[in-house]
Amino acid sequence: MRNRGIMLRQNVKTLFRQLLIIAVSLFVVSVIVAIAGFSPKTMLSGLLHGVTGDLGGAVRWSIPLIFTGLAASVAFKAEVFNLGIDGQLNMGALAGTWVALSLSGRVSRGTGVLAIIAAGCVAGMLFALIPTLLYVRFKADLVVTTLLLNFVAELLTDYAILGPLRPEGMASQAASTPKFAESFWLNKLDYLPGSNAHTGLYIAIAAAVIIWFVLRKTTAGYEIRLVGANPHTAEESGINVKLVIIKAMLLSGLLAGLAGAVEMTGVLHQFPKRFNDGLGFDGIVVAVLANNNPLGVLLSGSFFGALKNGAANLQRLTNIPRPMVEIIQATIILAVTVKFSFKMRRLGRWIPQKGAAGKESES
Repeated sequence: MRNRGIMLRQNVKTLFRQLLIIAVSLFVVSVIVAIAGFSPKTMLSGLLHGVTGDLGGAVRWSIPLIFTGLAASVAFKAEVFNLGIDGQLNMGALAGTWVALSLSGRVSRGTGVLAIIAAGCVAGMLFALIPTLLYVRFKADLVVTTLLLNFVAELLTDYAILGPLRPEGMASQAASTPKFAESFWLNKLDYLPGSNAHTGLYIAIAAAVIIWFVLRKTTAGYEIRLVGANPHTAEESGINVKLVIIKAMLLSGLLAGLAGAVEMTGVLHQFPKRFNDGLGFDGIVVAVLANNNPLGVLLSGSFFGALKNGAANLQRLTNIPRPMVEIIQATIILAVTVKFSFKMRRLGRWIPQKGAAGKESES
C-alpha cells in the first residue's frame, strides 16, 4: 500500500509538472504572437478549435503520435536514444503496403490486416536492429547511426515507389504506390463521422497498456528500467546490458513499424512519397512530456495530436500566417524538450565508461 501511495504521488507530481510546462509554453507563445502584432486570444481559440471543433482530426493525429511516443519511451527507459523512429516508421509502412498489395483479393479481411501489421512490426524491428548491433559490437554512436538511417529509409522508400511498387501505366515519377484493397482498411470511428479517425486508436491504447505492463510487471521490463537507471549496477547484478539494450531497441523499432503500418491501413491506404512529416521526432517530444510513462503517452500524444490539428486549423481560420504557426509549434516543442537535453548530457557521462556497451573505455 505504501509503494502504491508513493507511486500515486509521483504520478500526480509528474502530471502537474507536465501541465505546468504546457502552460508556460503557451504563455511564451502568446507573448511572441503579441509582439508579432497578432491576437493571442485568436491564436489560443484557433488552437482550441483543433479539439472542440474538429475532435476527429485531433484523434487522427494522436494515433501515430501515441505509437511513436511509445517507441521513444521504451528506448529512453533503457537510457538509449533512438533517433531513427522516422526511418523505422517508413520501413514499417513500406513493408505493410507491400504485403497489402501482394495479398489483395487473396485472403480474408482479418488475415490481411494482421499480416500488414505484422509486416510493419517486423520491418521496424529489423531496421532498428542495424544500428543496435553496430552499437553493442563496435560502439558506434547510436544517436548518429539511428539518425543517419532515417535518410537511408527515405531513399529506400523512394526507390520502391519509383520502381518495384510503381503503379502500372503511370509515369516514372509517380508520387505513390497504388491503393490497396478496401477490405484491408481499418474502420472509421462511427462516433466521429466525416473525419479520418479510425480504429487504430484502440490498437494504440492497447499498445500503451501492454508496454506499461511489460515495463512494470515483467522481468524484461525490470531489466530495461535497471539498465536505464544505472548500467553499472545492472552489469554488476549479472544483467547482460548489451542484450537488454538490444531488446529495448527491438521493441522500440516494433512500435515505430506498427505506427507506419497503422497509418497505411487507417488513413492513407497507399504509400505516398515522403508522407512522413517528422512523426518520429514528434514522438520523442511526446515521450519526454509523458516522462516516459506509457500511460502518460496516451495523454501527451493526444495533446500533440490536438496541437498538430489545431495548428492546421489556426492557419485556415485566422489571419495568422504559416510561418507564425510553425513558430508557435516550435516554441511549445522547445519548452517541452528542455528536459530531453538534460537526458542527453547525462547519457554522455556514462557512455564512455566501462559497462555500458563494452568493457573498454574510450578515454
